[in-house]
Amino acid sequence: MIVSHGVRSCCGTFALGVVVFFLLLHPLRHKYRREPKTGQSFSHDTEAAIEKQQKNSPREDFPKKIWTTGPLSPMRIGKDAADYTRTWMDLNPGYRYELLTDGGAATYVKNNFPGDSNIVDTYMALGDFILRADLIRYLALLKDGGVYNDLDVGCKIPIDLWIPPALRDNTSVVLGIEADNNLGKGGNKLFGFVNWTLMARRDQPFIRYLIDHVIRNLHEAASKHNETLGDLRLYRQEVLDVTGPAALTQTAFEYLSAQTQTTVTAQNFSKMKRPRLVEGILVLPINSFGAGHQVRWSGADEDGSALVHHHFAGSWKGSHPEGPQEQTRT
Repeated sequence: MIVSHGVRSCCGTFALGVVVFFLLLHPLRHKYRREPKTGQSFSHDTEAAIEKQQKNSPREDFPKKIWTTGPLSPMRIGKDAADYTRTWMDLNPGYRYELLTDGGAATYVKNNFPGDSNIVDTYMALGDFILRADLIRYLALLKDGGVYNDLDVGCKIPIDLWIPPALRDNTSVVLGIEADNNLGKGGNKLFGFVNWTLMARRDQPFIRYLIDHVIRNLHEAASKHNETLGDLRLYRQEVLDVTGPAALTQTAFEYLSAQTQTTVTAQNFSKMKRPRLVEGILVLPINSFGAGHQVRWSGADEDGSALVHHHFAGSWKGSHPEGPQEQTRT
């Protein structure tokens, strides 16, 4: 099922690398089930997540929790990051804000996925911070739900206003568009979802499927480069493809194709003017999460409907050079 709708807008304690402020939960309803269309099959864990979701009615609303990650403690994140963090807390009173440092994230994974050796072993083996940072955001959303944002993202509109009321009950995951233009290599189409801001209820099958996909990508990349996960260092585009927004985008298309029994591609979401709900995944127009220049490059107008502002600190890029065949990106 695909639904489009207008969007509504308006103008601690530190332990194990986690800053905690406040949490509220509310029950709602949802259901969800289809088999993959092509040779792809859902893993046992994704199937289990779908079955669990079917049984949980009424179900919890989006947890009022905001996640972010960083290699340093909250006292050392820098003035800019602290200012961006403040926007989330100022605009979202009643939400719990959690910063997972590298050490805190490792503890979180071991404590919350003790029976899943594939997740724990893969995460603990990774030596590259950006690969861990991508994976931990998906793991936190699977286990606890809420909103994830990078440290260089500021909030512009309260989270409670992000989802149109008529679509909220049937929305399980919220994605935003990063790129939607023809500025790719050779004039090719560029389209992708952001992973600097994500929103999800707990235990969502799509998030589980995404984690499976990313873990498989990591092991395949290590094999390709003949390196261990601990030694794995990828080129910039490889990071985007293996764990980052390109991996998210590909996985979303695969998952939605299986759920709808159709072929879902960028064309289903290109040049959107309003939010579009497809099988529980709400895709917002590029204005919502995309940066100003990305909105302009897509041909859309900056109409004041931005929900977040991404400041593109890009601190990880310095340790990940462009590869020999690096693709042009926004």
